[in-house]
Formats: sequence, structure tokens, C-alpha cells
Amino acid sequence: MVLSKQLMVTHDARLTKLKIMPKCQKTKLSYHLKMYDRQKERNVTRKFCFSGVAAISFSLNYFDNPVGAEVCGFYEIFDRQAKEELLEQNFAARKQGFLQHGNYAYDPLEQSDLLNERTMFERALAKLDGYRLFEQQTTGGIYRILAKKWEVR
Repeated sequence: MVLSKQLMVTHDARLTKLKIMPKCQKTKLSYHLKMYDRQKERNVTRKFCFSGVAAISFSLNYFDNPVGAEVCGFYEIFDRQAKEELLEQNFAARKQGFLQHGNYAYDPLEQSDLLNERTMFERALAKLDGYRLFEQQTTGGIYRILAKKWEVR
């Protein structure tokens, strides 16, 4: 079983610009990568655009350490469990942030508690097969985007 596929080689890629345009289910994300193009034998800049974004995850490493960049690419991950985990991580982070910064009498057993509300999560989960999970490896980190569509310019 194939768990992922490299969609584009992005040697020595550096993320130079990131833009997130939140709009509920119509959220868009774009980023620019500066990378080495082996065919042209020079650095080029490409813009990656995503629409219908449901979740985003970043693992940044700006300590002058390119470990992980040798993977050299932009990938699609086909594992449904990886998609579910990304959605669940975002849901849990929302709850954790709220509890960490507020004085809130949270009841984890109370279904009607605002922080236990999972309607939007369950809706996204029901439509998960319509989303694609992408991973961009760069010298500065790893970016995961769960979105309906993507294109490169």
C-alpha cells in the first residue's frame, strides 16, 4: 500500500512567504518557495496555492539545521488516519489554548460544554475523503495542509 507520493521535487526549498486567508470552509492558503531547479540549474520561486483548507500544521526548525530537507519534496499523504489526526490535533489545541488562558469551569463529561462541541469536527470528518493531505518539506520545517484543491504557479 502506497502511503504517500512525491508530487514535486523541491531541492533546498526555503519558504519565503506564507499567506492564510481564513473564510470558514472557503479558507485559502498560499506560500512561496525558493528552491533549486535541477533542470534549469538555478534557483527559482514557485507559488503553491490551496483552497478549501480544513487544517494546517507547522513544525518549524529555524536553527540553521537542514535535517529533513533531504526528503526534497512536496508530497501527498494518502493515509486517512493521518488526515483524522491532523483534524483532531487542531481540535485539541483549540481546547487546550482556551483552558490555559482562561478561568473556565470545564466539565469534560458534559456534552453541551462549549469545549466538547464537535459538530464542525464531525462534519469535516464525514467529508474527509473529499480532502487531500499535503506535506511540504523545507530546510526550515515541515508544513502539512489538509485541503480540497492545490496548484502551483
